[in-house]
Amino acid sequence: MKKSIAIMMFFILIVIGCEEPTITDLLTQEVPETVEMNENLIAVEHHNDGMARSNLEYISKDRGEIAVDPNYFQQNDIKRGDVIYYKTPTIEKSEYSHLNLPEYNITRVIALPNEEIEIKKGQVYINDKRLDTFYGKALSWGLEEEEYFKTLNKPGSGQCDESCMKAMKDYFNMEMDKVNVPEGHLFVMGDTWWRSIDSQIYGPLPVDNIKGKVLGYAGHTSSN
Repeated sequence: MKKSIAIMMFFILIVIGCEEPTITDLLTQEVPETVEMNENLIAVEHHNDGMARSNLEYISKDRGEIAVDPNYFQQNDIKRGDVIYYKTPTIEKSEYSHLNLPEYNITRVIALPNEEIEIKKGQVYINDKRLDTFYGKALSWGLEEEEYFKTLNKPGSGQCDESCMKAMKDYFNMEMDKVNVPEGHLFVMGDTWWRSIDSQIYGPLPVDNIKGKVLGYAGHTSSN
């Protein structure tokens, strides 16, 4: 009996030891809330689609203004998963002449200061641990690879020729070499990576560029 228990424990330890280490975020919500505005918040227009998912989230044309708390990070630490409003860093225009760089932008915090971020086959790793959350892998309009390709070239969905299909296949399995995030910086990415202007282009974002935390959509101002 003791021998059987010892063998069982041995195999349990092997299974546990073989499990991939992960960083999990179960708190960050996928869908932005609608926030009642007050004198401490600002409402901003945002027209880039790097944060858009299946319901065109964070695009003012479709969903209205965005509520930002400019004082949030004066009292709170920056956390992974936070959506931030910030001044876009300067980039080499000759290299990215096709981009229409916004003066201010909205993206999500993926890696924190002094962390190491890497992307392998479309999956984010932080300090060699898999980031296990909805924003930790390559998505297109909120869809994973298999679901995305099932929806293509059907009535009411996007059209994609052979060249497009190959490009999207490469995107869902994209690679990014390890990047060390310096002190005082963050690595930020939009929820739809291939549409986003973020740290993939300008590298780690200086914390000093942050203008506030995005709380959700701007609702009506309270009458009280």
